[in-house]
Amino acid sequence: MVGCAVLALAATYYQAAVADRLASSPANPRIANAEKGIWRGKVVDRNGEVLAESLERGPGSRVYRGPGSLAPLLGYAHLTLGKSGIEAAMDPWLLGRSSSYGRTGLLSTISSQPDRGYSVRLVIDLRVQRACEAALAGRRGAVVVVDAANGEVLAAASSPWADPARLESAWDAILAREDSPLMCRPFAGLYPPGSTIKPAIAGAAIDMGLVGTGTVYDCRGSIRAGGTIISDAAGAHGSVDLDTAIALSCNTAFVHLALAAGSQLPEALGGFCLSRPLPLEVPTASAALSSEATDDALGQLAIGQGDMVATPLHVAMIAAAVVNHGVMMRPRLVAEVYSDSGAVVRRSSPRVLCVPMTPSAAHAVAGGMRAAVEWGTARAANLPEYTVGGKTGTAENPHGAPHAWFAGYAQHAGRKVALAIIIENGGSGGQVAAPLAGGIFRAALSGR
Repeated sequence: MVGCAVLALAATYYQAAVADRLASSPANPRIANAEKGIWRGKVVDRNGEVLAESLERGPGSRVYRGPGSLAPLLGYAHLTLGKSGIEAAMDPWLLGRSSSYGRTGLLSTISSQPDRGYSVRLVIDLRVQRACEAALAGRRGAVVVVDAANGEVLAAASSPWADPARLESAWDAILAREDSPLMCRPFAGLYPPGSTIKPAIAGAAIDMGLVGTGTVYDCRGSIRAGGTIISDAAGAHGSVDLDTAIALSCNTAFVHLALAAGSQLPEALGGFCLSRPLPLEVPTASAALSSEATDDALGQLAIGQGDMVATPLHVAMIAAAVVNHGVMMRPRLVAEVYSDSGAVVRRSSPRVLCVPMTPSAAHAVAGGMRAAVEWGTARAANLPEYTVGGKTGTAENPHGAPHAWFAGYAQHAGRKVALAIIIENGGSGGQVAAPLAGGIFRAALSGR
């Protein structure tokens, strides 16, 4: 009786309690055997250009045709290495299923198995992706471009990257590299945002009623926040209003704002999704935002330093919210999933993620960012044919030279796009990152 009871409990445990985990485990040989008979679906860009496809049945014939900077996002599907990126996130669809093995149970892994998977069309635009890759020019960093009106991720470039065709032969060497070529930096890279956080702080301060059109700050080149002296790299700016503070990236003015906001500031910045990961079809890293409201912590928060980190996607979405009247759309990578006959089985649609600032605050911040491009620290990003706004950042980090940032937006013919660029250990954002934006904005806005 005891033996029968043990068997009954074991059967219940393995077929009910942990059935999903066992069924979807990469170590389950039934999954690999089932996949050998399936012609895995394609991954294409928004215009139908093939990014990944299989030449025969089974995962062993996967070929990747996209730009190298897209490889960390596309990921890989390999018999022995497993799956990552889009290949992992969209795996059930690419195998012809609408859900994972874990959710479909035992019978579906041995019966009714399709012989051809669905194809996935991304919203990625290869013209924009190639422009981002050219801008990075082999330097370590990332670029992400989004359509501010609908949240579509038009490009997500990561450098360096590993050639998917060489993963198996060079796997140990790739894992040992210090520059992390498998990491999708636009979504998983965490960096101190530096001064690119200032548009969010300005928007929050306006909505709190802490700054208006007549507000002026006296910048003497440095300011004390608790026990820390925070300096302005360019020295004293004199009397500055909000437009000038954004345009010249005046640390003194933003520390004044942060100290005035006090404990309300971390909460307000949390409204920009700066304390959690952004929802996306692939995994994203969680931004970190300290809730401390001491003068020292607020001073560091005002300039995007201290314990604060964010992904390039977070920074781009702040710029997108500014140009989109304070509305942050949910970022999207996948446009649709379709069958071999062309029938659409799943389609995504725009959705609002949050509204972190009022339209009037967004309008005021956008004006300051335009001033930064017209005559401030982001002059190198100016394009006469477009309306461009931007914010530079030179973010200190404990592992070497500062990271160079540029975040901004461009508008033309009713379209508006936003981007974030980071060059790791690149130095000055105004000198290194801002000049890279022009070619990317042109690719994103021209001919589409």
